Amino acid sequence: MKNLVLNKKTIFSFLISLAIIFYIFSSVDIQHLILTLNRTNFFYFFFAFLCFYMSILIKSYRWKLLLSNLKISLSLKETFIIFYISMFVNSITPAKLGDVYRAYLLKKKKDSSMSSVLGTIFIERFFDLVTMLSLISISGYLAFKSYIPEAIKNAIQYGFIIITLLPILAFLIILINKKTAKKNLLYTILLNFEKGLRTINLNILPIIILLSILAWLIEGLTFYFIFLSLNINLSLAFSIFTDLSSSLLTAIPFTPSGLGIVEYSLLYILSLKSIPKVLALAIIILYRLISYLSIILFGSLLNTLFLRKLR
Repeated sequence: MKNLVLNKKTIFSFLISLAIIFYIFSSVDIQHLILTLNRTNFFYFFFAFLCFYMSILIKSYRWKLLLSNLKISLSLKETFIIFYISMFVNSITPAKLGDVYRAYLLKKKKDSSMSSVLGTIFIERFFDLVTMLSLISISGYLAFKSYIPEAIKNAIQYGFIIITLLPILAFLIILINKKTAKKNLLYTILLNFEKGLRTINLNILPIIILLSILAWLIEGLTFYFIFLSLNINLSLAFSIFTDLSSSLLTAIPFTPSGLGIVEYSLLYILSLKSIPKVLALAIIILYRLISYLSIILFGSLLNTLFLRKLR
């Protein structure tokens, strides 16, 4: 774990994140921000916290179903712990190394094939991407009606192009010369995706799709309750749009869990509804308390306890 965190790439990514965050907060009246946060209604904040963690539980159950196709049997508790620890590692390292760490932990516990487990994670990410882009499109239309910012339209279009091409490329990898392509990153990604496709049982495919939709809709409620906690009246559609857009940005591998990038992008999204910067930053702080700081706190404890049991 120390090698993952205490290396040049991770330290550099954190420096980038801190620079962006410093820039965001440099022009804000901190005292005004503190006063705004002090008005937080913790009844609604608790429900925001609950929705976020409920979505993690649903995603854990979905991964449990995908693993069952590999004949890997885990309890929901074990699946949740490993899933959560991977989120923790993604929060302290760039490049989504938590996904690899998840496969590593499962190999340690069940002596499973890392490449096969990575295949299930790639499929899981694929369903997440399809679901998020679909819900962002629908909620964006409902939230903005005829006016959807051009930058958001373009991002959605490029996203759909990627998820359309990915399965096609995955099936084409059998035409690639494995000896010359095995060290190629794109080939490795497509190979893991192709392995993941092979693990899908068509009988559970509708359940996987429904769980994906349910998980992201419930997570979308996180922002809805954060808005309510600060006495902001914004639509459920905009709440879902905001949450899923920020979650999609965590996939950017340059910083841990999109740290800095997510905050900057959320400022832009919230400005589309003319939310003052101080209030927007209060929203972002409450969101990151749930989606980032809580994961680091609980994830570090779970990781320590889990590794002790493996020894």
